[in-house]
Amino acid sequence: MKPPNVGKWGKHQHLVKDEFLQEHLPKTRVYSPEELWQYAEAFTHVMLKPSGGGGGAGIIQVTARGEENYLVHSGSHRRLVTGKEATITYVESLFRPKTYLLQPRIPLGKINGKPFDVRVMIQRRNRKESWVITGWCAKLAGPGFVVTNVARSRGKVLPVRTAIKLSDIEAGPHLLSEIRMVAAAAAHRLGRAYPTLREIGLDLGIDVDGKPWIIEANFRPSLSLFQKLEDQSFYKRIVSMRKR
Repeated sequence: MKPPNVGKWGKHQHLVKDEFLQEHLPKTRVYSPEELWQYAEAFTHVMLKPSGGGGGAGIIQVTARGEENYLVHSGSHRRLVTGKEATITYVESLFRPKTYLLQPRIPLGKINGKPFDVRVMIQRRNRKESWVITGWCAKLAGPGFVVTNVARSRGKVLPVRTAIKLSDIEAGPHLLSEIRMVAAAAAHRLGRAYPTLREIGLDLGIDVDGKPWIIEANFRPSLSLFQKLEDQSFYKRIVSMRKR
């Protein structure tokens, strides 16, 4: 049986019930103009994401620039808009026909000025067995993009340890262990909520202070990222788990 196709909002509502995961989830609300202005005042940089869909499509960043000026960044395009009414009109013209969510922007670690996040593949053979982390890789955004989706931003894939070493992250000695802990806790929570689920492609952002944040849990993750790694060990392991 295929896992359910659910949106980011539904998944967030399950994840946020876990006390440990609450510290690794960006503050998330359903979009409204009033909520956008509250977020812009509180956080300056605001991410708007469609609850459904994936691949980084439809993601918008709004940055408050003062004097009711707002920089709207969608894909590789940027536009400075003056006035709240004009900003709302423009932002909503970029929306896909889906419910949108608001989150503060995570100050992702960067490599040569380009942000990256980590894709963790977590799998289980059936609902009675434990979740296993079968692979991970880093996704580096292409020039001018705020999303790290490799295909959309023309970015690249790197081994996780290499990406962290090359980045501006203040990485502590337990960062990799913490990534594993967050991934395992997320899989456990989502597996309870969706019993037929057998694999999750979990996207984790790591901020400049070395803290992991849950960005998205993909229930139909592509293996193309792992095919791009020089070392094919993760790819082979993931495929092997799928066949069992």
